[in-house]
Amino acid sequence: MKRITLALIITLSIVYLSCKKTGDGIGEVYGTWKLTETLADPGDGSGKYMKVKGDSKYLVLNKSGSIEGDAIPDLLTFKIIDSVKMEVTSKNQTRPFTYYYKATAKTLTLNPPCIEGCGLRFIRK
Repeated sequence: MKRITLALIITLSIVYLSCKKTGDGIGEVYGTWKLTETLADPGDGSGKYMKVKGDSKYLVLNKSGSIEGDAIPDLLTFKIIDSVKMEVTSKNQTRPFTYYYKATAKTLTLNPPCIEGCGLRFIRK
């Protein structure tokens, strides 16, 4: 019986220690983001991200789920769905819609629902 218990403990220890520890990245979206680039594709795949000119615009994603700032002023709230999608509410829409996102420690890319490709890139302030 001791051998079975010992073998089980060793096996579980190996499995536990071999698992790769990864963060879910969800916490990375929260904070203040400065808009740096925008993408508007004409529908043929030729669109490219262009640097934002003029005054700086910011997006604040609060842990409470509220959205502030002047980068996308019509957005009100967000809720993380998974590691690539968030549900967003807007002043101009009655139903929520889905934004795709990619967040790292220093960058955030948002892709709103568009017929043609579109996107926003931010850096953490």
